[in-house]
Amino acid sequence: MDILRAVQDRRSIRKFKSDPVPRRLIEEILQGAQWSPSAINTQPWECWVVGGETAKRLAEEIYQVGENGEVPRPDFHISSWKEVYMNRMRENGKGLFSLLGIDRQDKEGKRTFALSMYRFYNAPQMIFVCLDESLGPYSIFDCGCFAQTVCLLATSKGLGTCILEMAVHYPDVIRKHLSIPGDKKILVGIAIGHTDRDAIINKFKSSREPIENVVHWQDIG
Repeated sequence: MDILRAVQDRRSIRKFKSDPVPRRLIEEILQGAQWSPSAINTQPWECWVVGGETAKRLAEEIYQVGENGEVPRPDFHISSWKEVYMNRMRENGKGLFSLLGIDRQDKEGKRTFALSMYRFYNAPQMIFVCLDESLGPYSIFDCGCFAQTVCLLATSKGLGTCILEMAVHYPDVIRKHLSIPGDKKILVGIAIGHTDRDAIINKFKSSREPIENVVHWQDIG
């Protein structure tokens, strides 16, 4: 697949088929992603891949903790967003809820949708991207490059992915099910699987800002 097509075809998949992706295929994707760039070739990412009954138990426990209203306690904390970024988030939410028929006043419908992220959108497998606690912002950036490469390679092989920040809201729960040491901070989860192409939620395609809103030129002919 052409690289530009992979970039444009990639989207956040929010409903997966139940059949798992063969281990050899996930391994092939992760092996390819190893060639992602990193500062001074530090390659700071480490992954824990989970599927089967372990993934189901993990998803269910995280869902229950989230449904009970426990305050998220992620290893990495997101700062507050400025209004320009909040507006983009709101527009994205409007598009999703409109597609799903969830009214803007339907708080319970919105809550149900948000909680579905804790079940990883029923993906059969999850990739948890971690990095050592000694590392800083540049290594987080490197892990982002790695995660993007994973998603693009999966797209090129006909698979769906979704990068889920909410999947790592409760790292202590994840560590109950996976052997992730305490000094390896859990950065993000990537749901991976076969896309349910009949699901209306997977018809959603988020918008992008015009390039003039995000690119600034100086002394370029």
